[in-house]
Amino acid sequence: MPDEPRAPLPPPAHIPSAPSARAARGIEHAGPAEHAEHVVELRNGWEPLVRDWARRRGEPVAREDGALYLETTVGGPTGPRLTVDVSRAAGSLVVAVTDGTLVSPDRLAPTAAAATAWNSREVTPTAILGDERSETPLLSAVLALPLAAHLSADGFATTLDTLLESALRLLRECHDLGFVLRSTDDLTTRE
Repeated sequence: MPDEPRAPLPPPAHIPSAPSARAARGIEHAGPAEHAEHVVELRNGWEPLVRDWARRRGEPVAREDGALYLETTVGGPTGPRLTVDVSRAAGSLVVAVTDGTLVSPDRLAPTAAAATAWNSREVTPTAILGDERSETPLLSAVLALPLAAHLSADGFATTLDTLLESALRLLRECHDLGFVLRSTDDLTTRE
């Protein structure tokens, strides 16, 4: 049977997008959500993001040698205080978190082993042993974000809050293993 001529189809109905539908109903979209939608490139906008995050946590920010740092409590008001150091380095925004505990020589090898185990299992944050200001190593949890990344203030805050929780686990695990494995007393002597 030959095809019968068909009438052209009418254009598809217009389905308004969510913002237009909201506007049609008279719903205003303002307030904190607008702030969350504004994204900035870390290259030039990281300092305001760090200051905003610190303000949200109720902590003052200090500046030293191009870096911003602050101390903040993790895990509630009675939780440990951690130092957060944020600086630019080699095309990245580097966020280092530490509890300030220096690793003594008798704990260096086992703490390094625990840090290596963490790094192979968790990947981020990275466990780093070292401190350019001291000959005694400092254990830190480090996260590097590309300076070309774009984040909102809420996204940046969420990233750093998550980092703090992970950093606390890293520091506890590596310090605990550093104490447990700190000497040859734990090793059996072969005869």
